[in-house]
Amino acid sequence: MDKDFLVLHTPGAFGNFMAYLIDCHIAGEMLPEPFIESGASHARSYSGTTQSMDVLIPGLWKEVETSKNVLVGCVWELEHYKYILHAYYSRTNIGQYGRCGIEYCQDNFFDFVARHQASDRLQQDIVDLQSLFGLVISEENKQVPRHVLRMFFWHKMIEEEANIVVAENSKIKNYPGVDLIDIADIIDHGSLCKWFTERFNKCLDFEETHKNFIKHNRSLMEYNKAQVLFGSVVNGENVAIGELTAMGEAMLLYDLEKHYFDIPFFNQIDFFEDTKEIIDYVKYFPMALRQPNKLFHKHYRRFRPNE
Repeated sequence: MDKDFLVLHTPGAFGNFMAYLIDCHIAGEMLPEPFIESGASHARSYSGTTQSMDVLIPGLWKEVETSKNVLVGCVWELEHYKYILHAYYSRTNIGQYGRCGIEYCQDNFFDFVARHQASDRLQQDIVDLQSLFGLVISEENKQVPRHVLRMFFWHKMIEEEANIVVAENSKIKNYPGVDLIDIADIIDHGSLCKWFTERFNKCLDFEETHKNFIKHNRSLMEYNKAQVLFGSVVNGENVAIGELTAMGEAMLLYDLEKHYFDIPFFNQIDFFEDTKEIIDYVKYFPMALRQPNKLFHKHYRRFRPNE
């Protein structure tokens, strides 16, 4: 195909991976894999023509408006917002952390913000930590206590409608002339092959590369694990929780509080070790203390008790 492409995406929505695969199909062969330690596709070492554009970067929509390239948009439904939030912190880096971004920010939030490519935007997190929890993060106090960081991420899930990624994702969806692909179709190898076949009249054999893409995606692993653990609680099954980041823990607590509605989960100092502890926590929670979270009242259209 004798055309240049521009891939629009919000952070964590696989824009760089799509740009990589488009370059492979233009070249007619699989190019060197682009993955860094966090699993993101930010190490494209070859000479390709496809640009990926994080639309949260100020001023980039001006470039879109004047672009003559074929526009491709990586978009997502709100049910995947928790995944996008995880990826926003975990995968939106160029390898400067040497590992998952969330693991790094758990140890040193101040330096995580300072070393991030979007440091100016993430400064708002330091402001929010102080306004929400009275916690001052600075050169002298770099680490956010684990349970506070978990609550901070939990709060971002509650306030999803206010997050700029939601608005920018909608803008991509509604922008004229954009060829859209949902991240669910990028995750599914068969759906992704179909997308390329329909546009390039061929699909390269990228199955092994796609397996590596999934294998190294820490955000997707934790998103799926939190869903499995939630299902185990609801079904009364006892399984060990194992390793989760503060974001993974926040995902699980968010789903639990939505489901049980009048039982609070957000302010846990020590996290649960297995799902039986959660089941017992729900079973024996005092009746007199049960009441919906105040933020559920604020967002009553999104949060309603289970019938």
